[in-house]
Amino acid sequence: MINWDGLESDIEAWFADLSEKTEDDTAKFLADSYAQTVAAATDPKMNAVVPPGKEASIESAWSTSFKAQKASADKMGAPNWLAVEANILLYWTGAMFATGIVHGGHHPGTGISNVVAAPGSPGIAAAIDKAFKQEDAALVAKELVAGYKDHASTIAGIMTALIPPTASSPLPVPWTGIK
Repeated sequence: MINWDGLESDIEAWFADLSEKTEDDTAKFLADSYAQTVAAATDPKMNAVVPPGKEASIESAWSTSFKAQKASADKMGAPNWLAVEANILLYWTGAMFATGIVHGGHHPGTGISNVVAAPGSPGIAAAIDKAFKQEDAALVAKELVAGYKDHASTIAGIMTALIPPTASSPLPVPWTGIK
């Protein structure tokens, strides 16, 4: 299960630490800490995610967004963070979860595949923008993780399973939300 509290603590510590960091350092930290945290995700039936390993694109998006904001004389708002949001959605696009025993009716079945069918709803960019309007590291972390949690609750998938007594034909078993 995802340790959101641990991620929030890590982000708070990162932003509270006033040692010198570049935008690229922060981009790498945010991408890697997100990927490491969600590597413990499970679907509603407790099947584990197979980490997609796409955090480099999230890092690149963070870096680009930080540089664009730094170069702008004005606050760019949520649109500046759309690349980060898009890459988090891409991270989850087609991601696989382990297959396990699934319950259909009164008969347990065996999973064949378990894939993310919908990578979640947009809204991360707005959460990032809200987070970075905070003055306190704890509030930045809280708002950022709240956006991640809201997004995770909208990720949906389909496990395909053989469920007796019709085990000869695979049946789709939809799910929503990762935890």
